[in-house]
Amino acid sequence: MRAFASDLDRTLIYSHRMIDPSTATDVHLIETLDGKDISYISSYSLKALQQLNNEIYFIPVTTRTIEQYQRITLFQTAIQPEYAITSNGGHILKDGNVVKGWSDQLKASLETCLSLPVFIRQLEERITGNWVERIRQADHLFIYLIIQRDQVSREELSSLFEWAREQGWQPSLQGRKLYFVPNPVNKWKAVEYLKNELGISYVYTAGDSLLDYELVKYGDYGFVPLHGEVLESYPGLHKTEAHGMPASDEILLSITEDLSLSKLASEQNS
Repeated sequence: MRAFASDLDRTLIYSHRMIDPSTATDVHLIETLDGKDISYISSYSLKALQQLNNEIYFIPVTTRTIEQYQRITLFQTAIQPEYAITSNGGHILKDGNVVKGWSDQLKASLETCLSLPVFIRQLEERITGNWVERIRQADHLFIYLIIQRDQVSREELSSLFEWAREQGWQPSLQGRKLYFVPNPVNKWKAVEYLKNELGISYVYTAGDSLLDYELVKYGDYGFVPLHGEVLESYPGLHKTEAHGMPASDEILLSITEDLSLSKLASEQNS
C-alpha cells in the first residue's frame, strides 16, 4: 500500500497572499476564522486529492494544532482522510480521535530534551528588545512566537537558533511566526509510526519549511515547493518548477502520474 503524507500550509493550501490574481477564480475557500477568509486550494489540487484519498492513504501532516486543523472544512467534508498528523507530529488522529499508542511513545521520548516550561523561561531570558509580540503554546507540546521581523537582527536569531538546538529543540522561522519544537515532536517520526502500523510500503511526501526537512528527505519520493523555506538550508532537495499555489498542482500531478505508471508496471508483471 502507498501513502501521500503532506504538509498543508504553503504546500497544498495557501493564503490569499500566495495566490496569483490571474488564477484567483480557479480556487476554493476552505478555511475561515472570525469572518475572515484564511485558506484556499486550487480546483485541480482539490480534485486530485479526492482521487488520491480514494486510491491510497492521504495523510495531512501539519504544524497546526488539532483545533486549527479542524478549521479546514475541506478535510471535514469533501475529503475525509482516515489519518491525520497534527501539532508537527505531536498527535496522530484516526477518524478525528487521538491515537494513544503514538502519544504514549512520544511522551517517553520528550524526557530526553529540555521541558516546555523551562525552555520558555530560559528563552524569555535570552530575548532582548521588543520584537516579540506574543508567545503561544501549541497543544502543550511546542511554542511559536509572533514577531516583528524587521525589529530583530540576524545575529540575535542565529544565537537563539543555536541555543535552542543545544537544548534539543528545532527552530523554524515562517513569515512572522518563529517556531521552537522539541526534536521528538517530528513529522517524519509520526509518519514512520503509521508506516509501520499500517504496512505502508511507499510514501510520497511534500513540505516547504525547515520542520518538513526529514519528511521530505526520508520519504520515498519527496517534494518541496520552489518557494519553500527549507531550500535555503537544503537546496539539494527535490523541488518543483512552479512557485506558489501552482506548486501544489505540480506535486499532485507528479504523484498521480507516478501511481499510474506503477499500476501499469504491476499489471504487466502479473
